[in-house]
Amino acid sequence: MSNIYETTIIVKPDLANDQMKNFNTSIDQFFSENNTNIGYKEDWGIKNLKSSIDKYNKGSFKFIRFQSTSDFPKKLDVFLKFNADCLRFLITKSNNSLEEITPQASKDN
Repeated sequence: MSNIYETTIIVKPDLANDQMKNFNTSIDQFFSENNTNIGYKEDWGIKNLKSSIDKYNKGSFKFIRFQSTSDFPKKLDVFLKFNADCLRFLITKSNNSLEEITPQASKDN
C-alpha cells in the first residue's frame, strides 16, 4: 500500500551551482533507485533561519511531495542523515494530493 509523504530539506546555502546540481541529482537518483514517484517538487530559495544550524544563519529550502510505500521514508531518513550538504529535514505523511501546489510557491523570499 502506498501513501503520500512530504519532505522539506534545508541545504547549506553556500553550495556552488555544481554542488547544488549534484545534491538534486543524488536526491532524484535515490528516489528512482527505490521506485518512488516524485509528484511535486519546489525550490523555496535561501531563507533566514530562526536559530543557527551548524553556524549557518540561512538555508536553502527544498520541498518534495512523493508517493511511496511505508518503508521508504525510513530509507530517505538514513540517506539524508548521512548527506553532508543537508543541514536539517522533516518527512511527514501528507493529506494533500500528489501534485498540489504549496502556498509557499507564491511567496517572495
